[in-house]
Amino acid sequence: MLPRLSRRTLVRVALRAVLRVVLRAVPLGLVVATLAACYDDPFSPYWDRGTYYLSYANDRPVPTIVSGGTLPGSARLEVTRGTLTLRRDHSYQLLVDVRQWTTGGQFYEATKAYAGTYENDGSTLYLNYFGPRDYYSSVMVANWRNGRVEIVVPDVDAGQDVLCVFD
Repeated sequence: MLPRLSRRTLVRVALRAVLRVVLRAVPLGLVVATLAACYDDPFSPYWDRGTYYLSYANDRPVPTIVSGGTLPGSARLEVTRGTLTLRRDHSYQLLVDVRQWTTGGQFYEATKAYAGTYENDGSTLYLNYFGPRDYYSSVMVANWRNGRVEIVVPDVDAGQDVLCVFD
């Protein structure tokens, strides 16, 4: 036979159970809030670096024509794909694949490659690089917007820069 518990004892037992749940849930909530805050600031020290894939060039889905004519047989330059790899040691590699069409219908493929080190300040990333004719290093500025990395990549098309968006 089970003993009858007083109303006071039942209230105490219930309060202890609620207190245990709250004491376990509050730290978990703090961890979730912290991780969510780090997601909004991707270049924080807690952010996990990795590889991003090119999705847009000059506000158009890749592959896309970034210069020249759109008619068959016209000279043009297409951006076909690309990657941005950010490493924990603050080194990076940026690759943009292009296809250049001649007026005769032939094409040549090439990869514009940049590599070096980067620094970050909040949601802004500074990518250091040396151009083929540079004596001093130059800097590309990347920004984190809506879960994407935006960079104006220099010299993609004979000295013309291209806005690239990586997911």
